[in-house]
Amino acid sequence: MNSAFYRRINIQGLLLSTILIASMFSMIAPVALGSAGSSAIQKLTAGVVDSLRGATTSRIDTIIQTTDNAQVMAKIAELGGQVSQVYKSVEALAASVPASRILELASTPSVVRIFQDTLKGIRYNGAITDNLKLTFPMDPVTNEPTLTTEYAGTDVESLAIEQIQSTAPGIYTNAYLTNADDIWAETNYGAGSLVVIIDTGVWSASPLLAGNVIGGVDLSPDVGTPYEGYNLATNHYHGTACAHLMAAHALLRFSPTHSWGNAIYRYDPEGSWKDASGYTYVTCMGIAPAASIYGIKVFPHTGAGVPSSTIMQGIDYAIQMKVTGTADVDVISMSLGGGVGADGEDPEDLLVDSATAAGITVVTAAGNEGPAPLKVGSPGSAKTAIAVGAAMDPIHERVFGDIAYGMAWFGEYYYYPHDEKSIVDFSSRGPAADGRVKPEVVATGSWCFLGPLNDGYIHLGGGTSFSCPQVAGEAALLNDYIETNGLAMGPAQIKQAIYDGADPIPGFTAMEQGAGYVNAVNSLNVIKSASFGTIPTTWSHHFDSFWFPPIDTICLSHGKKTLTGITLEPGKYKYYAFWVNSAVESVKVSLSDVVLADPAEQNPAFGDAGVIYASTSERGGIDAYMFYGLYFTGDGQILYTSDAPFEPGLVRLILAGDFSSYNSVLVGSLTIEVTETWVSSVDKQVIAYNFGVPKEAQVEVYKGKIETYCGTVKTGEEDVYTFNIPDANGFAYVFLYWYRDWAHWATSDLDMLIINPDSTLNVDGATAASPEVATLSGPGTYTILIDGYQVYFDKKECYYLEIVYFADPTPLWSSATFNLGCYSRIKSPVTGLAVVWLHDLDFDTWFIGGFAQLKEKGRNCKYC
Repeated sequence: MNSAFYRRINIQGLLLSTILIASMFSMIAPVALGSAGSSAIQKLTAGVVDSLRGATTSRIDTIIQTTDNAQVMAKIAELGGQVSQVYKSVEALAASVPASRILELASTPSVVRIFQDTLKGIRYNGAITDNLKLTFPMDPVTNEPTLTTEYAGTDVESLAIEQIQSTAPGIYTNAYLTNADDIWAETNYGAGSLVVIIDTGVWSASPLLAGNVIGGVDLSPDVGTPYEGYNLATNHYHGTACAHLMAAHALLRFSPTHSWGNAIYRYDPEGSWKDASGYTYVTCMGIAPAASIYGIKVFPHTGAGVPSSTIMQGIDYAIQMKVTGTADVDVISMSLGGGVGADGEDPEDLLVDSATAAGITVVTAAGNEGPAPLKVGSPGSAKTAIAVGAAMDPIHERVFGDIAYGMAWFGEYYYYPHDEKSIVDFSSRGPAADGRVKPEVVATGSWCFLGPLNDGYIHLGGGTSFSCPQVAGEAALLNDYIETNGLAMGPAQIKQAIYDGADPIPGFTAMEQGAGYVNAVNSLNVIKSASFGTIPTTWSHHFDSFWFPPIDTICLSHGKKTLTGITLEPGKYKYYAFWVNSAVESVKVSLSDVVLADPAEQNPAFGDAGVIYASTSERGGIDAYMFYGLYFTGDGQILYTSDAPFEPGLVRLILAGDFSSYNSVLVGSLTIEVTETWVSSVDKQVIAYNFGVPKEAQVEVYKGKIETYCGTVKTGEEDVYTFNIPDANGFAYVFLYWYRDWAHWATSDLDMLIINPDSTLNVDGATAASPEVATLSGPGTYTILIDGYQVYFDKKECYYLEIVYFADPTPLWSSATFNLGCYSRIKSPVTGLAVVWLHDLDFDTWFIGGFAQLKEKGRNCKYC
């Protein structure tokens, strides 16, 4: 296949309509897929098949049309894929899927069609893989790791508070790890505190919560339906799992052959025991087992997301309970979060501050968007919130390792062979974009034992969702002590005591762990002594809209930077951040002179390995990565390309030593290369300026045009444009840029909603990205709505709308290939829409460097 034809296929692949050509599909599919099932094959479009034939990567970025998003999300997780976008107006989602599992996914009945997501691409070569360990399912709703077993073979017995006094707390249930059990007697087990859990509701009939749940309210979209109710067994288990970690008090009995019971007993002999018949007894203790719980249900029974206004309604409800005297609310626990463009100044953040001012300690999850820095979302980004990150500890990891791999002692010898705590990769890192310490503290949030839940299963689960309620439990204990002893202290002192009492985990920084792993004994001693420290402060890191990142950055020279001599200890991380703008088209990372220990000294099960991640410029609770969690065991390269404009801001690159490794991994050199091309035109000449690394390039001219518009909007305002596609094969890319993007403070959120000619709604441009990108395909008139979804401080946001229209995907003219150094001028014999293509020789792949309108005369530049 010659390069020009390949690029024309790429242009077509950007549109769902043009890759559904049945004749083309039937011609290509048999060559690539041989004897695979015909029904599965026919769900693959030509773009997907072409990627399978090329075998340039082990993962494929896809857009999947479904009949049931939740079922397909569960299947993708099972196959080792990762969902990056769930569309709300249609049953479809975007996901990165292992190429070797594409046909298995296509065989799923609820999958209708699998398209290739060709606006972006990820390729890698050398000793890089995404398959080093077993892949475990993610909860299809919360996207948090989960492992389940049926109730069969287990019994549950509630424990009264009196019984707790003579029962070991159990290392496995976190009370020991946080030292909470050592202060239970002095703090009445939290009996004098009321904790509001804002979540999916709390199943009051849980045998682990006997006597804890005193009431609740349903504010969710379920109100007025058969699913209305804060305490129904039909609600998603998430809120109940959080309540268990905070306040459980029960005893579980596992049958002699139950793998879970045996694994727990193996690593927690103090908190579990066996009787003469071989049954295993496991104590399930929350941090504050006598605390009262009030459940505010804000999410529907499915667990689906809700607008931030619903979350705010829940917070306000708790505040009103406090200020009106309806109930003496002491703590709010929120294992939820979302994106934020102005850390600490978002309306949800400000409402958290109001709750604190009313006398309520607010504890939140930091988020599961790590390991990139600057990822703590709202409401954890609030100034007075206690944002909680997620740690790993040997007990929980080893129990999981034995259960998951089905082998006694596998967890200790192979899965988690170290005796120290660590920070799990998904835990959102700080600091806040304005430089404040976030998260404040960490607690175990990886493979927590969630107990038997209202879905009929016993769960292990991971996420800062489950570290948050542990710290809320500690706040409840401290509050009880304060109230019992009549101390003039409140939420500010409780937050400071939790911060001051935490134990730093060696080898980790404040942006990873805040003050460290919570220690209830230390925190109570701070309260007793009334000797409080201060949380470090800094300047705001912005002047008006100009943002100065509170983390170290590296400078690229002509689009390139090489770093040398990097040592990656097991479970530890290295961070590198660099600026990009919208003219960047690709990021390539090269790992050279990688040295591992002698094979005989490495982990016998997995070997030793490094891990690499790279985020986009989005921050503050937005889970957006160019690539995530790729393992490397030697030299290799990763190339990320985008045929749409890059998001201006700070890309964060992270390297880590895999936590299962026995030894450090040495990286001799790490090289970062970006392409950055600015394209304009004079008459029929294309002018290309290259501020990145040199590339081979080519210009093609198509029948088409570029239309541009400018405007301003405030929050709640909307501008309307129309665009007509007259040609049968016509299509267009629509790009919406604005000034206060992720490179600025405070980042505005503008959405681009498109009403198609058949009156259906295209919401591809309604994300947290900046710029927003959408595609128009097929003839007719399209209505483009520019919505000021969130513009902070009552300002106006200036935007720039660009429509790049192709009347036909066949080029009118193609130039010879040329080397694009700093500057090139290419003269075309025809007018039309010019596309500058860039060629990466290492991966032999082409991608778009920019567009320009060629006319008989006159300068044309989209940046003018």
